[in-house]
Amino acid sequence: MSPLYRVANLDELWLEINIPQDYINDVKIGDKIQVQDSLAEADIKVLGQSVYLENQTVLARAVIKDNPSSVWIGQKVTIQHMQTSDAVTYKLPDTAIAHNEGKTYVFIRVKDGFKVSEITILGKQADGSVITGDFTGNEELAINNAAALKAV
Repeated sequence: MSPLYRVANLDELWLEINIPQDYINDVKIGDKIQVQDSLAEADIKVLGQSVYLENQTVLARAVIKDNPSSVWIGQKVTIQHMQTSDAVTYKLPDTAIAHNEGKTYVFIRVKDGFKVSEITILGKQADGSVITGDFTGNEELAINNAAALKAV
């Protein structure tokens, strides 16, 4: 009564993603998922409605739309959640960001030195943070030593 083999259509693979319940409000249907160290990208199609007691996560499912051949069935992968936003976003190294009293700032070069501009961090990546703020896109920012500028 044991199956000899299984037949599957490998043209469409799904990711099962365990999202910590603290972050479930940040995830929406249609958000993009990037599989780390792979060309595979996916779109979230299903969000679970209950929290697993064992690990305090909510299950999300995403369909791999591009390059499904770069992952295989049963593989455990690390993913990056790419949040959708209508705001213009920028990616900065973490050394360019200063924190003070629960707020985040960057330093913009002006004629007389630097001015402080408050920002919002939308996400973290291995090589920096994705931010938004009141920028034209032509500003010169202090990339290193934001902590030193904050002290001044």
